[in-house]
Amino acid sequence: MDELLRGFIGIFETAFPGRVRVCYVDGSYADGSGVATSDVDVTLVFKEAFRDDEERQRARALCEYCVLLSGVELDAEVTDEAGLRRGVPPSFKLAATLVYGEDRRDNLPLVSIEQWTRDRMHSSYWRVAHLFGRPLPVRYPVDYPDPNAEFYGYDRRTVRLSGGSEAPSTRDLIRLVGWAATALIARKARRYVARKRDCHVLYRELIGGEHADLLDDIYTQCRGRWQYLIPDNPVERRALRDICARTLAFENAFLLEYRTFLLGELRGADAEGRRMALEVLERAPLADEEVTAAERALMRAEDV
Repeated sequence: MDELLRGFIGIFETAFPGRVRVCYVDGSYADGSGVATSDVDVTLVFKEAFRDDEERQRARALCEYCVLLSGVELDAEVTDEAGLRRGVPPSFKLAATLVYGEDRRDNLPLVSIEQWTRDRMHSSYWRVAHLFGRPLPVRYPVDYPDPNAEFYGYDRRTVRLSGGSEAPSTRDLIRLVGWAATALIARKARRYVARKRDCHVLYRELIGGEHADLLDDIYTQCRGRWQYLIPDNPVERRALRDICARTLAFENAFLLEYRTFLLGELRGADAEGRRMALEVLERAPLADEEVTAAERALMRAEDV
């Protein structure tokens, strides 16, 4: 971990001398809950604003190359101080760990709960649509990614092991359910989730209901006990299959809530909300007559 961070920061200091302001680690490694197969979430911040589009593109390209070359799963982002001044997510503001430079988060605003809700709802819908190769348009109710597979297709994502090999995992299952739960907490309870380890606890406390046990099982079993990997023990495999079987009902419950949210955005007075809703539907259309009618009405109104 330390070698990875030293190398990542060193590469940027060499390629962009004097431009790096600070670097943070967030996610599970920031709060001490990381496991052997956890990815490393890193945010590197340039001083002030990117000098021009060329610098921005070069920095992001270098970041992508670092991800490809990393010996562990690396989820890295390069941004600038100007961008952060528009609002930062709760994981960054409240839970990230400083690893290089001078901590300036006290001067950065937390993204509004309205913006956070919008971002999490739309991105969670995108995961339902795209993570597991489902056909477009999305049709409610969705089916399992692969109804005939042992784990219903939720184990397609691989993780990189310490020796360099790849193994099937539940990483995307955990991402989908965890972020959708985060979105629902923001929408229904107007609360932020800053740490992954808090999501299932807050969901039970603030929302509860039939899916709270699923959130608990995914965190304690899929992430904690099995560390994203597929267990070999037959009893544990049956337990994982049961978790995957229950995931579909949660996905469809989220889709129902998302449909209501989406209609509100398409018909609402917030221009940014309308714009984002149209962009999402362009990339991941939803086969719903009422949504389609609202989308067309908005497009006609904006053409006028």
